[in-house]
Amino acid sequence: MFAGSKVTLRPFTREDLIRMVKWNNDPEVEYYTGYGLPKTLSECEIWFNRHVPGHGYRLYAIEAAGARLIGDLELDHISWRNGEAELRIRIGEKEYWDKGYGTDAVRTLLALALGRLGLRRVYLRVYCFNRRAIRCYEKCGFRKEGILRRKGNNNWQDMLLMTKIISEGQDRIAAAGEEESLGASPKRSLVQRRRKYIYHF
Repeated sequence: MFAGSKVTLRPFTREDLIRMVKWNNDPEVEYYTGYGLPKTLSECEIWFNRHVPGHGYRLYAIEAAGARLIGDLELDHISWRNGEAELRIRIGEKEYWDKGYGTDAVRTLLALALGRLGLRRVYLRVYCFNRRAIRCYEKCGFRKEGILRRKGNNNWQDMLLMTKIISEGQDRIAAAGEEESLGASPKRSLVQRRRKYIYHF
């Protein structure tokens, strides 16, 4: 487990899937995180079996005081060789929105990424209209890198690409947890694969 000032991160387990079903079926949560997620418990179990654990994927549960599960956080497309990964966070319990829980979870994850996983760069994609999330990421040191656009697709929502270079001076977390194994990385990162959609500022 990895503790911040407001939240604790721990591995997301099969027993947590019932809460994931709730969040995946909440229209307001879905509006900010994206559509097409599994809706039923059986669909979530299939997804879980396919992805967790994964060589290039880590999924964490976000707990508030009293061990209450309030969201999830993932590192995807982990490139161990290049020391980079894509971050996604969701605070599914809406009463915890705008209270600093998301910011603390991201900061805790960044410390984990440096101290235990050995990553040097974390990037993310966020809808351009999601000002709340953008403010959170800016507080955590992410910088705007570009906009992902797709011409000719009326259903496409522009997304902001943000990047955080993790410095050695950042606080580390000394916590017990599962040891992470390093290995070969994909030939190209997600940022490289999506480069044709990026328009730099």
